[in-house]
Amino acid sequence: MKGIAITRTLVVGTVALALMLPACKTGKDTATAVEPARAQPAPSGTMSLQGMYSYMADAGLFVDCSTGERWPVAAELDNAALERAYLDARTEPGAPLLVTLEGRLEKRPEVDGRGKETMLIVERFVRVWPGETCQSASIVTLEDTYWAFLEIHGKPVPVGADGKKPYLELNSKKASAYGFGGCNRFFGSYRTAGQDLEFGALGATRMACPEGMDREQELFRMLGTVTRYAIDGSELLLFSGEKLVARLGARAMPE
Repeated sequence: MKGIAITRTLVVGTVALALMLPACKTGKDTATAVEPARAQPAPSGTMSLQGMYSYMADAGLFVDCSTGERWPVAAELDNAALERAYLDARTEPGAPLLVTLEGRLEKRPEVDGRGKETMLIVERFVRVWPGETCQSASIVTLEDTYWAFLEIHGKPVPVGADGKKPYLELNSKKASAYGFGGCNRFFGSYRTAGQDLEFGALGATRMACPEGMDREQELFRMLGTVTRYAIDGSELLLFSGEKLVARLGARAMPE
């Protein structure tokens, strides 16, 4: 899903001054952040996965879109949420559905007791994608996508001034970040390499709004702490170290 370029006016009203926020530490050289093909992960590593899931005769099977590998799904942790969503959305028994989840791989004893097999442990079910497949699902990338803020520090992000949702865009050609914080437009730079992501000094217009200013400042401060990202289906997850600080969703560009 690609963002559509629009003209942005940074001067709002009669006066707009730049509000400079603290710069982040210098990151690595800028690179296009398309998720790389995933090699076989270590069994203990948690991954964001998208693949075709099917469930029949009390057994779940997951086929990873990136590698084509097939893993039986363990009946533990958030697997119950995955099963419920699948049963609600399937068109017929055993029909595969595209799903997004977070999980890890572990070696578990086989049913016949002759050895061990690799199983998928679902740590967090994200969503199902009825009618989609690995081939038809849109590829969402970090850059050049319109990202609407969903949560910051676990709290839902409401619409801002004029009923507009705060958003973020990263322009790959200019290595520039810009968006809307709920009252003011912001702009600045970013650096990314692999899954690392850091924002440079950000500026913003200086409009005063009757409400939401504290939430906007929290959004600006949060961006200054980001060190890495992950793309989970149609969601962008921002982290400060190991802590999840924001969730954003890919959206069509507003008219």
